[in-house]
Amino acid sequence: MLDTFSDDEWRLARMERLGLKEDPFKLSADPRYLYLGNEHLSVYRQALAVISRRRGLALINGDMGMGKSSLARRLYDLYASEDGVEICYIHTAAFKSAMDAARQISNALNVPPQRSFQRQMEGLEKKVAEAYTANRNVVVLLDDAQLMSAEALEVIHRLYNFDYDSKVVQVLAFGQREIIPLFEANKAVNARVFVRLVLPPLTLASALQMVIFRLRVAGRSEPLIDDDAFELLYERSDGVPREIIRLCALATDYLLTSDEPFINLDIVQEVIEK
Repeated sequence: MLDTFSDDEWRLARMERLGLKEDPFKLSADPRYLYLGNEHLSVYRQALAVISRRRGLALINGDMGMGKSSLARRLYDLYASEDGVEICYIHTAAFKSAMDAARQISNALNVPPQRSFQRQMEGLEKKVAEAYTANRNVVVLLDDAQLMSAEALEVIHRLYNFDYDSKVVQVLAFGQREIIPLFEANKAVNARVFVRLVLPPLTLASALQMVIFRLRVAGRSEPLIDDDAFELLYERSDGVPREIIRLCALATDYLLTSDEPFINLDIVQEVIEK
């Protein structure tokens, strides 16, 4: 009899054998799988305070794979349905010029496009001033902000050139380490930074809790990887969340093709040697 199972059906059947309803180690940014360990929870709470207390400008930096985009999306999802908040999320803030930055931020906040930089900024400034008067909090989340040009920082400077008793707009810029010298090179903008936050690598304990959390979301209440195997996997990942998830995904793929009940040291060694 011919095997009529598709690859997806075969994979799902093998996962069910492991007590999984779905893939626990998808690399896509599914908000159900976002785990904030103690290290990242502290940054998240401080970011919330910047927004809720209208603190103004915040820089959040971390190496690749540390969870910056996941954190930015979590903040966006949290506030997108809030009546008193107007929030926008720009996933790649690679602004080539001040005009480019002004237009993209304006577009994200539903401000009509203008032909000149001055008029575009006037429209954007009017938007945030009117929102403030109406007791609405304007929040701009800039992801991959290390990619913006130095000239683009002029938009942020202009947005903080006029203030009331609290900041009219909260800008949270997420980026890799290069974001720090980018802002430091512009003294006027750098002086406006309220807080500088860093997303560090996960500790072994936090990394393990992240994996257990993902397994539970996917339907499995028992561990899927033994202690020795996980310690080796963690060591190879350097505590980077995305790398931990990637290695767990590879190990799970290997497990699905075997008759082993869980990921052991041999499987992890096989994965990391490839």
